[in-house]
Amino acid sequence: MKALLISENKSDWEIIRNILKVHYSQMELVCTINATDAINAATMDGPFGFFLLDCNLRQDDPNKLGEDLIDLMGPRPILFFGHASVIKDRISQSLFDSNQFNEMIYKPLDRNDLLAEIKEKVDKALSWAQEEEFEQSIEEVNPEEFIPMKIRGFYLYNIFPYDIFLSITKTNYIKIISANKNYSHSTLATYAKKNIKFLYIKKDDQLQYLDSEADKCLTLLEKFEPKNSDIYILQLRSITISHQYILALGVTPKVQSLMEALVKSIYETSKDKFSLSKVLKGYPKLYEGVSSKSLLCAYISQSLGRKYGWDSGTTLKKLIVSSILQDITLAEDSLTKINTLDQFKEGDFDEKEFEDFINHPMAAAKYAKQFNNFSDIDFIIEAQHELPGRLGFPNRPSNSKFTQITAVFNSAQYVAAEIDGGEFTNNEFAVLLRSMTKHYTSALFKEAHKHLKSILKIEPEK
Repeated sequence: MKALLISENKSDWEIIRNILKVHYSQMELVCTINATDAINAATMDGPFGFFLLDCNLRQDDPNKLGEDLIDLMGPRPILFFGHASVIKDRISQSLFDSNQFNEMIYKPLDRNDLLAEIKEKVDKALSWAQEEEFEQSIEEVNPEEFIPMKIRGFYLYNIFPYDIFLSITKTNYIKIISANKNYSHSTLATYAKKNIKFLYIKKDDQLQYLDSEADKCLTLLEKFEPKNSDIYILQLRSITISHQYILALGVTPKVQSLMEALVKSIYETSKDKFSLSKVLKGYPKLYEGVSSKSLLCAYISQSLGRKYGWDSGTTLKKLIVSSILQDITLAEDSLTKINTLDQFKEGDFDEKEFEDFINHPMAAAKYAKQFNNFSDIDFIIEAQHELPGRLGFPNRPSNSKFTQITAVFNSAQYVAAEIDGGEFTNNEFAVLLRSMTKHYTSALFKEAHKHLKSILKIEPEK
């Protein structure tokens, strides 16, 4: 069993450590000096059965830290220690009532009756923690029995139907979120800040999850009207499930049906919103990454296509499918932001990652060919990073090989990559449009850029 102590006073560390050492020889006490260290320890050194929190912290708010720790690790007893007036002033009643075994330990700590008091209160916290069996959260596993899932995919849920694990070593995983238990986005954000990009579920669970979620998305896509405020979240979830399903099981009849329902939903929502500015006003920015760029690209390409006067639903729907599939094989969400090989070379990537990135349009195009209801989308996807003057990649065709639809799609995906996760303001769009003048304003791209100037406008608030 581990306990986490947070205090700026290292002499308090020693007092509490010595007491625990005498009475709880099997317990490991991890001591931290501030909120940042405490959150890092909770993320990487847990699980912890309970917390000891010094309410006399000067640099941090102990109430917020207590809430953050519970938010991250789930309910745990907290032993608040400090001067009585400080605990009363700085700890809210709601935090104190968050666990029936929360207790107060009053300073000073160098008093004769402290040992008996700490033992009594630690015993209660331990009994609760042992009943919850936190020590069993770490498992020695066969990594081949688990499947990695991008951490951003979990942002689309508040409850997940299966246990979620974090890899500590190659063979040791820790269960960080239990099946069917509420968790918050801030929990995931804490791991993301530690540069953790993947979490894990068991392979057997993954197949059930994909099948069940695909059915749910199909049902909801049929029910959700474009005016529903959650339409974008549903579309993002459906894109994420489509990607995971295709990569795990291939292009099955079920994923074909899911794609058709998703394309119809985006197409109808785009028609209902009429202008791109209306789409962007309701668009959730939290979900930056492959799925979000895909959805933004779908809406931008719809607006561009309509500016060209393309009334054919078939043509516009091709742009949506191409948007959804374009980055399906990218291993990292950060790669969606890269549009030139020079940008890639500036990053910290190895030779294999460089080769995979260069070839990702062709890899995505192979999946696209299997969607028989949408012809020629493999050609659109293959050319997603091509530019006039043979400046793009991977094939660098001559200007004569470009078509209007490739110019529209390439321009749309560039804009989507740039605005994903950012601010949708006229100033930001002005900077973006200027950045495109170097590569996206010649040959067939010239007209696309002109139309972008028209559609990239946020209507002022009335």
